[in-house]
Amino acid sequence: MSRVYITGASMVPVNRHYDMSLFDLANSALMGIRKTVEEIPEIDAVVVSNAYGQKLGSQSMLGYKISRRAGLSGKVSMTVEQGDASGGASIFTAYALVKSGVAKNVLVIGVDKFSDFPSKFVNDATSSTLEEVSYHEGISTSPYGALMMKSYMKKYDVSEDYFYDWAIRMHSNAVENPYAYLRFPVDKEVIAKSQEVSTPMRLFDIAPRADGASAVLISSQDYSKLSEVPVEIESVDFSSGEPSISSLEFPIKRVNVKPERTVMEISDTFSVSAAIELEAMGLAERGKSIKSLDQLNVNYSGGLKARGYPGGATGVYQTAEIYMQLADEFPGRKAKEVEEGIVLSTDDVLRTSFLIHFKR
Repeated sequence: MSRVYITGASMVPVNRHYDMSLFDLANSALMGIRKTVEEIPEIDAVVVSNAYGQKLGSQSMLGYKISRRAGLSGKVSMTVEQGDASGGASIFTAYALVKSGVAKNVLVIGVDKFSDFPSKFVNDATSSTLEEVSYHEGISTSPYGALMMKSYMKKYDVSEDYFYDWAIRMHSNAVENPYAYLRFPVDKEVIAKSQEVSTPMRLFDIAPRADGASAVLISSQDYSKLSEVPVEIESVDFSSGEPSISSLEFPIKRVNVKPERTVMEISDTFSVSAAIELEAMGLAERGKSIKSLDQLNVNYSGGLKARGYPGGATGVYQTAEIYMQLADEFPGRKAKEVEEGIVLSTDDVLRTSFLIHFKR
């Protein structure tokens, strides 16, 4: 069984790219990989992470189409779809291919595009990740987030302004990240006056969807020297259920995470999602995680909340960001004296989760 490394990564700034197609975005991420890796090895497989291209753009077989445009015809190519956890699922797929020896170099490309479509169509697409009855009744994911928030507030006796600190911290981090979508600071007054989307959730409790593409090169130990600072994928754990995040407590304990030595990117679709995830992973006291952010190296990218939420590309962005942090190449806020990294890639309502552990 081979050891598995990340040997290159690139990102396109998350934004409303009206002048770029989904394929343009993917190509831009690929061009970025070619600039960061001096000698691109022979690629054995291409894994495309995409959640909504088939629903919004009426495009299937994106693995083949993106590979062909990249001049990689004849290679194994596939599309991985697991809603907004597609990025984590794609990294897991590439990890398994390299770990098993089936492939030595796998290119993972995460891409999704929303800005070409009215909100009605985007909401319809993202709601398709819900159960059939919920989808056909016209329910979106935001009411589920609101129910999670209400439940958390009742259980731990906190008010909605408890969650304001999360948005404030994410926007502060995003200001320093040139790849982020919402690069401006916010304060409690701005959040309190923002639109109420689904009681008690306000606009700043919800991650904004936008266009994006990111690419990661995953290689066997034979090719680890492609990167000046090899970053190893130590393990990938996954779970599913209602909610899936609770079953990740054991894996996080198994990898023995030391928060002060670990940089993390988690899936904060909603502010309450971040609180639930940090507490379920045992990284903060129940009901107090949002007040413990100074003790955690978490979402220095700005998270989904302020870096932006590029659908199926999200987990690939998270992986690229952790790689850049551990390789001391991240252009935004840098974590100090860290040796390990964690990516938690989930869907909107925490039913599917991928926990990826990295080590420098």
